[in-house]
Amino acid sequence: MARLFIDEGLRQNFLSAPKKIGAENGLNLVEIEDLKAVLPEEITFFAETLFWKRLRETEKMLPLTREFLKDDFVQLFREFSQDFNPQTVKKHLEDAIEFCKFMQKAKVSEIVKNIAKFEQTKVEFFGYGKHFAVCRLDYDIKEISHQSAKSQRKIIYIWIKIGNKIKHFSF
Repeated sequence: MARLFIDEGLRQNFLSAPKKIGAENGLNLVEIEDLKAVLPEEITFFAETLFWKRLRETEKMLPLTREFLKDDFVQLFREFSQDFNPQTVKKHLEDAIEFCKFMQKAKVSEIVKNIAKFEQTKVEFFGYGKHFAVCRLDYDIKEISHQSAKSQRKIIYIWIKIGNKIKHFSF
């Protein structure tokens, strides 16, 4: 049932043929009838509410990616969220990390892929309480401005946690 609220295509198919699509996705007759009783507008509203909540939480964790992509962030996250449903208790963290992985495979600029890789490493380091993280990039994140980079320069970012202190290096 969770897929019904996340996958827009599945939701539209269910609304047009509830018994067939419900059965194909493992719903029993009672569940199908219960979902049919809910107005399509309510199902769509609830699904959109879930999408926007996921988006806002992901934006908070990926501020550089959000700033760089502007409105394209929403479009790309919508595409990503159609096929990904977080499974762990850290759903927002999982969304952010998997969205970064999605971005690195998507048809986006190399600069965007580098920003996503940087933020993925950073989110994993802080979100999972790691003690060490390394990220090798083709662009210096500090040199990237909106839609461009001053130069392509290989750089390595390192995060280290010793006790309660965190150090960040780049070279």
